[in-house]
Amino acid sequence: MILRVLALALLAFAVPGSAQPIAFPDHFDPIGTPLQSLQTREGRIVHYTDTGEAGWKPMLFIGGVGTSARAPELVAFLDTLRRRLKVRIIAVERNGLGDTAYDPAWTFADYTNEVRQVLDRLGIQRFALVAISGGGAYAGHIVAAMPERLTSWHMLAAIASAPASNPVCAADQAELETLLAPQVGAPRVFWALPADGVVAKVPGFADRAADEGARAFFIAGQHGDIRGVAREYRRLCDAPAPVSAFPAPAYFYYGEIDPLVPPSQGEFWANKVAGKVTFRRYPGEGHDVQYRHWDQLLLDVSGHGGQTLVCEHGRARLVAGLVQPAQLAVGATLGICAWQTQRREQP
Repeated sequence: MILRVLALALLAFAVPGSAQPIAFPDHFDPIGTPLQSLQTREGRIVHYTDTGEAGWKPMLFIGGVGTSARAPELVAFLDTLRRRLKVRIIAVERNGLGDTAYDPAWTFADYTNEVRQVLDRLGIQRFALVAISGGGAYAGHIVAAMPERLTSWHMLAAIASAPASNPVCAADQAELETLLAPQVGAPRVFWALPADGVVAKVPGFADRAADEGARAFFIAGQHGDIRGVAREYRRLCDAPAPVSAFPAPAYFYYGEIDPLVPPSQGEFWANKVAGKVTFRRYPGEGHDVQYRHWDQLLLDVSGHGGQTLVCEHGRARLVAGLVQPAQLAVGATLGICAWQTQRREQP
């Protein structure tokens, strides 16, 4: 009897009664939004990404200068919020970047045409338009060409055009290629961001940005082909898109001390809107407002544009109206509370 009790006790230790069976998945986890391609009516191969959730709010995303169709992954640090708000992101790759071949004759009109064909293939008639930084120049042409298809328009530190005094506008293509060669050959240099900004708060952001640069400049075997990004910079010197009396809601987000794209660029776009404009200005902030306030952007896209996201006492909540930083209570900040609590990763 004693031996039997001892055997049962040993068995209990060997197979714990609290052990649960493994729940094996029946699907693969996503490892990034897959790249897709479309042959246009003109015979050009265009690449794009689409998070693809049927029935969600479609959003056309236009990344900054020198970015590929995978650029939306730079804002994937808020993908949980995006999914909760049911926002679907589509990005169409531009000329000479990523997997898309370089055509020296390609124009803003070509991009608009390619975007239209991608959206038509996806069955998307109405969408929100979002652009950051140099993508703003392209967004302006989308607004001018198809305003009736936009549910809302959003520009984050987004350019209208480069001022005539910009040295880029005085340089020819060959000079720009020479100037940009060291940056395009080293994506970490091209994507250098202030160490006290978003890079300090979002774990892995600097590495992911460098990966994006490598994709844009090397992924198709172009070995740091400078032509696409050089032409992008030069294209910013062209006249701004002829936007006039845009009717749908528009939202603009600019850092007051942004040395690259100052709020005056946003004011240019705001003056083209006949409908409601919400202009979010951020004192003391620079060019990385495009990432720092992505949480507010997602809320605005999803229909919460009449509210502002703030973090107070360790809890994020929506506050009615347009809240400027100066109106916040002591200790409160804009956005989710991770911006307060997240600290730089230790090496």
